Amino acid sequence: MAESKIASDPKTAACACGKLTVTVSAPPQAVHACACLDCQRGSGSAFSYSAFFPDAAVKVAGDSTRWRRSSESGRWNESSFCPTCGVTVFTRLEVLPGIVCVSVGCFSEPDFPAPAKLYWNSRRHQWLDLPTGIERIETQ
Repeated sequence: MAESKIASDPKTAACACGKLTVTVSAPPQAVHACACLDCQRGSGSAFSYSAFFPDAAVKVAGDSTRWRRSSESGRWNESSFCPTCGVTVFTRLEVLPGIVCVSVGCFSEPDFPAPAKLYWNSRRHQWLDLPTGIERIETQ
């Protein structure tokens, strides 16, 4: 994963009610979007948008509820969401041990880096035009 160009000062992501937070102390190792059907359903939108951080750079505060599912590849994805407002703040993926995937929207930073890749482009909503520079991966 290539390192993103974002300041390394601590940044905090939070759910809608603010009871579950994730503070990161390093820049993301990668930023990606995914338009698979599971990410569409899980985000309630056309795609998920996540930043990937090493465990050592992540501090979680507040209660969370976890939900684990199998991906199309057969590996597990575990979403952690606020039990009060229901917002998924972070995810762990079997395929990426030692990495925490934080939902970029929870940072509330409009200048957060764009995703480098869109996975499952084949399931992308057709109205969604991608900016130049975002690599399109047809599946995963």
